[in-house]
Amino acid sequence: MSRRSGPLAPGIAFITGGARGLGNAIAVSFAKEGSGGVAIVDIQDEETMNAGKRKVEAYGTKCLAIRADVTKEAEVERAVAEAVAEFGRIDYAANFAGITGGAASVIDGSIEHFQKVQDVNSTGVFLCTKHELRQMIKQSSIEVESGRVPQVGSVVNCASVNSIQTMAGSTAYTASKHAVVGITKTAAIEARGHNIRVNAVSPGFLPTAIVAGLADATSGPGKDMWDAFNARQGRPGQVEEIGDAVVLLSTPRMSLVNGHNLVVDGGFTINEGLD
Repeated sequence: MSRRSGPLAPGIAFITGGARGLGNAIAVSFAKEGSGGVAIVDIQDEETMNAGKRKVEAYGTKCLAIRADVTKEAEVERAVAEAVAEFGRIDYAANFAGITGGAASVIDGSIEHFQKVQDVNSTGVFLCTKHELRQMIKQSSIEVESGRVPQVGSVVNCASVNSIQTMAGSTAYTASKHAVVGITKTAAIEARGHNIRVNAVSPGFLPTAIVAGLADATSGPGKDMWDAFNARQGRPGQVEEIGDAVVLLSTPRMSLVNGHNLVVDGGFTINEGLD
């Protein structure tokens, strides 16, 4: 008998929203764990794409930056094809492209606002999961330990604590994240016969670019709100903690975990108070 050794995640990773924020933290975590290649997919400008790519490459991992809009099926299909052309396969997919959309009540919110958030957060996840699975079912298993079931692929989708609970003004965002969990569960059942697992991660409150515009966290009511979130969460979260959770969930060591929504929030959602 021998101890485990070598990289934790040696396969090829495909990360949407991968140029910055949570998506880039996930890409970097895959690089740190020995990924053979990482594709980051985003709609950001060239400077942001290149900055995200450099962070991955700093760990000696080859990184392919692909500009694509996850709300457009042809672009998603192209992004998957480009990654496969470069690396030969996709072993781990993480769908983390998303927007908050800003606050709007049920009474006052427009259909245009509501639909835009659904297009990115839920339709985007549907399209990415669809084309990632289409690629994965063509593949053989990544190398696994003797006696373990094969793993042909893993998909992790970005849900949110708002897939479990909500707050006033977040109708569109909350609806989109509930949809992500529904897509994840259904895909998990459909894909398991191919030895592909599909899960979700629900991050807590983190200081990322997409939430920075919601409220100023440095002063006034915005600071009070973020202080309350962090108190309920126990402490401020770090994007690297989400990145590592996604990598671990993607590996064959989690082989029986399928259709699960992993909450990574320091206990935020189970805390009725602020202690």
